[in-house]
Amino acid sequence: MKVRQIIEAGEVKSFYMSSWDNEMHFTFEGGEIKLSLPEEVMKRLHQRLGETLTKLAEERLADAKELVETEVE
Repeated sequence: MKVRQIIEAGEVKSFYMSSWDNEMHFTFEGGEIKLSLPEEVMKRLHQRLGETLTKLAEERLADAKELVETEVE
């Protein structure tokens, strides 16, 4: 039998990534979650975060360009 648990902790208030044992700590209001991340998972997390941040930056740039064009008119 496989057991699965989903924890909805809310917004992350802070995080810490250990440099010696690949542990990541997330702090939430009322608690903390500690994870052990294998190197392969860290690489995928890095890639996905990069993709998401790039997309956000592109959207903000497009919004800023639109705002400038609207103000010029």
